[in-house]
Parts: sequence; structure tokens; C-alpha cells
Amino acid sequence: MLITLILLIFSGAGTFTYFYFNTDTHPEQTNSLPLSDKIQEAFQEEPDLDEPKEIRIVGLGDSLTKGVGDQAKEGYIGYVSDKYFEKDQDATVTLKNYAITGSETEDLLKRLEQKTVRNGVQKADYIFLTIGGNDLFGVVKNHFMNLDQQYFTLQKKIYLENLTTILATIRNLNPDAPIYFTGLFNPFSKAFGDIPEMNEIVDDWNQGSRSTVSDTTDATFVPVADLFLENEENLLYEDAFHPNDEGYHLMGDRIVTYLKENNVANR
Repeated sequence: MLITLILLIFSGAGTFTYFYFNTDTHPEQTNSLPLSDKIQEAFQEEPDLDEPKEIRIVGLGDSLTKGVGDQAKEGYIGYVSDKYFEKDQDATVTLKNYAITGSETEDLLKRLEQKTVRNGVQKADYIFLTIGGNDLFGVVKNHFMNLDQQYFTLQKKIYLENLTTILATIRNLNPDAPIYFTGLFNPFSKAFGDIPEMNEIVDDWNQGSRSTVSDTTDATFVPVADLFLENEENLLYEDAFHPNDEGYHLMGDRIVTYLKENNVANR
């Protein structure tokens, strides 16, 4: 009886062993480690680190942003695009330059009403702006024989009011893109050496511009007046008003310095 019971036990164990290791319903064994759906998804969506960034730059304003006087006709904005964004940042740049030679602040306000310009500003990652030189030069041109301080003071008030509206319009169209406003410089120090007060007037306008720009979110005032005042080299084009190639390069280097400082500060 005991022998029969032992044989039955071994027989049952053998049947169980065969069933467990040979059943078709047993899960298939694989060599891969199980990963959660989220981990697999993360690996699948990992970006290509070698793919360059795409940066959209918009230029606004007058002949300084247009690049008049630069043989390559790129001005400071082309220099900044090449040196900082493409070389230093390894980015692919799309540059839309809407600046027009001779523009005053009132002209730029009208330009910002145009659909093409508005669309460009809305899509921009960075916005570069120069304006005010023609507002100031207009006073010199219209009152050359009687350059009384009151004319500059009156025009500065109009200029700053327009600049406030310009910056507000840009920021309304694009709440996020950093704005870089390049200040005025005095080309008259060499062209009109007999008007020493001109440096003081340019400084006064720049102080007003700096204050107005500082009231705008993520907007930076970039001073360049010292570059032209303290340099012994000729940095002006043959018209004695616009920068030449070297002048634009110095402006571009100054802007790049501010770009790098802001980039470090925002990390």
C-alpha cells in the first residue's frame, strides 16, 4: 500500500513538471528588460542634440539697423547674427530686417501697423531696434542757423512719447522676445566741430531713451556713443553720418557683450 502511494506521488509530480514547462499558455521568455511606457516614451522623444537651434531675428527702425555705410549692407544686425547666433550659439538664423533709411519715430509707428511687419514681430525670437537719430538730426537740419536748446527739448518730448508707444506696440505683439535698443551716437563731433553742446544733447536723449527702455519688460538699452567719441580712428562712412564697416563691427561687439551678459543672468 505504501509503495503504491509513493508511486502515485512521483507520477503526479512528473505530470505537473511536464505541464508547467511545456504548456503553451506559459509566458514567452525574452532577454529584454521590462521598461515602463513612460521610460520608453522618453527615449523615443529624446531630441537630437546635434540639431541646430532655429533663431528668428527681426530688425526695426532706421538706417543704422538697415546697415547704410556698411559695404556688405548688413550693418550691426548682420554682424551680431553671424558672430553670436550662428558661430557662438550654433544656431540657424532667419533674419527679417524691416528697417527703412530715414525713418523717424512717427514713421516706425506707421510701419508697425503693416501686416507683414506685425507678423514678423509676432514670430521673432529677438528684436533689434534703432530709432531717434533722424528725429534729432531733423532739429539740426531745420534750425541749423539757430540751434537753440528749446528745439531739442521739445523734439525730445515728442520722441520719447513715440518711443514709449513703439515699445508698447512691440511688446503687445510679442510678449516674450528680448528687445535690444541701440542708443544714439554723435556723428557731429567731426562733421560739426563748432557745436560742442551736441554731445550733451545726445547724452540727454540717450538718458531719456535708457529710462524709457528700462520700463519695458525684457528690453535692454545698449550704449554706443562712447565708441565713436573716444576712438581716434575714423568710424564713419563717407557721408560723415553713418558708421563704416569698422563702426558697425564695434556696435555689434557691444551688443554681443550685452547678449552674453543677459544669457548668463537668465540661466
